[in-house]
Amino acid sequence: MERFEDGNLVIYAAGPAGPYANNIYLLVDRETNEAVFIDAPGEPQKSIDLAEDADVVPRAVFLTHSHMDHTGGFAALRDHYGLSLYADANEPWLEDGWLDEPVTHDGELRVGNLAFRVLSVPGHTPGSTTFVHGRHAFVGDTLFPGGPGRTRTNEDLQQEIASITTRLYALPPDTVIYPGHGARTTIGESRAEYELFAARDHAPDLHGDVLWAES
Repeated sequence: MERFEDGNLVIYAAGPAGPYANNIYLLVDRETNEAVFIDAPGEPQKSIDLAEDADVVPRAVFLTHSHMDHTGGFAALRDHYGLSLYADANEPWLEDGWLDEPVTHDGELRVGNLAFRVLSVPGHTPGSTTFVHGRHAFVGDTLFPGGPGRTRTNEDLQQEIASITTRLYALPPDTVIYPGHGARTTIGESRAEYELFAARDHAPDLHGDVLWAES
């Protein structure tokens, strides 16, 4: 488990969880002790153990997107905590009855007294969402160190790149990117990597696993 503090925001990070080695993120307002999860990967007991170690009872899941590796633990977490799901209603793999509160671009969600800005970043999935507080952005699978999240078509890739360049890269360069899998990066580091990609020509059907430095 890792623990980060920034003012009254406390971020707990754990994992990997589930068959795709997802990260687990638990966000806590230190002032009120209110807490939420970012996503609900498989092996939900690992998320429960993280919350117990933090001595909090999460009230919600803020969902970055609805791929099964990010929702596999939701039913168990909902049964355990009675928590709510906040997600973009355009996400195609939400099960009936899951969505409690739809989120929209430039909206605001609160964790205790902490405000999180909602950024719609479609491309990896139709309703991919990023949640931002201060210099912390929880991006799901939209952006990783070295490149964007996997896409199924070139149209999806172009949409994802537009989301990244117009919405994520508009954030301050020292903003930390917390992806759904693997290591963290910053907006500044990712922008510099993207410049290498943008300077080259690319095949018209480019999609899939794209790397800024090599694709």
